[in-house]
Amino acid sequence: MNATESNVHRLFPGRVSTLIGRTLCAICMALIPTLWVLGDSVVAQSTEPRVPASTKTKETPPGEIRFGRAEPLAKNPNTIRIAAYNILNFFDPVDDPTLSGKYDDLPMATNRDRCEAIARVIKAIDADVLALEEVESKEAIEWFRDEFLQGLGYDHVASLDVGYYRGVEQSVLSRFPITGVTIWPDENLADMAAKKIGDNWETKGDAPKSFQRSPLMVDIEVPKTKDRPAYPLTVAVVHHKAGNFKKQRESEALQLVELLQARLTEEPELNLIVLGDFNAGPFDQSIAVYKDAGFINAYDHRWSREAGTRHLFRTHESDRVIDYIMLHPNVDSEVAPNTFQVVGSLHPGDKYNWRQDEPPSGYAADHYPLVIDLVPQEDRVRTGAAGR
Repeated sequence: MNATESNVHRLFPGRVSTLIGRTLCAICMALIPTLWVLGDSVVAQSTEPRVPASTKTKETPPGEIRFGRAEPLAKNPNTIRIAAYNILNFFDPVDDPTLSGKYDDLPMATNRDRCEAIARVIKAIDADVLALEEVESKEAIEWFRDEFLQGLGYDHVASLDVGYYRGVEQSVLSRFPITGVTIWPDENLADMAAKKIGDNWETKGDAPKSFQRSPLMVDIEVPKTKDRPAYPLTVAVVHHKAGNFKKQRESEALQLVELLQARLTEEPELNLIVLGDFNAGPFDQSIAVYKDAGFINAYDHRWSREAGTRHLFRTHESDRVIDYIMLHPNVDSEVAPNTFQVVGSLHPGDKYNWRQDEPPSGYAADHYPLVIDLVPQEDRVRTGAAGR
């Protein structure tokens, strides 16, 4: 007799009690899987990090993939694959005389082991358009491409200095021609305060004045092939300010949306994607800015919706989601179903301290690449004010 049957027996002595007790046990056992699924769904809505069940009972040693897919989904021949990847303070071995002292670039040079690890990830995801964050310069990413990504077809590169004091910027590697590149390093964000109406905006901190790192907007022309039509595409690569600076991120988001809306006014059919490192949780106000402007989180097109798969969509080794691909409706309607994925790489282990430890061999970066596939439905070349 189990505990439930024993308790019922005290209330209903005799044979009836046994039947009632066994019936209640059966009901409880039937409900347990349902309650577990509901519980995971509720936790999935929380912004608080949660260690996946598979990692709760032991520390993750270096050399394992904890978050994201171990292998990317295969790419269809008629699709265009878009990806965003923060490659963690990528510096080449060439001295930049404009960076010295505390921010000298030579001590920051990315070692060969990590270059090879980053390259393995990039080769695996096989993106046609790859947005990168934390890149030293165009020269640095071209050196990396020529040294480690030979034969992948990344003949077109965009990367502009945005004047950030640490010397990193956003970049794009593309298999298709780039026709325009735009940055806004001198954009004044002060007037964004007037747009913060309501109670959800951050009040702490100094009034934002400019982008910490200007977004990089890149216009791309995808040529027609036997498998797909010609397709003009614009990507805005972001790396919003990190840390406890919600007010800054909110103003940066508002300003970028305003700039992009001006572009959309000129080109209503613009195929536009905002992607990169947003440094914000899914329910932060800075993310709401993009959603309120009509952008759709590519996560809505994720490859799996099963319970217990949250760890497969974490974008940072700290068990957080802070990177996104945000799709304008013009592009969202052309997403290949169930193709959003996060692709994992080696986790440094629970004992790793990024401030003082050397990462283990095979470590690529603290972020993981986000990937989405598009199936172009139009056959046109870009018209309007391209090539800014």
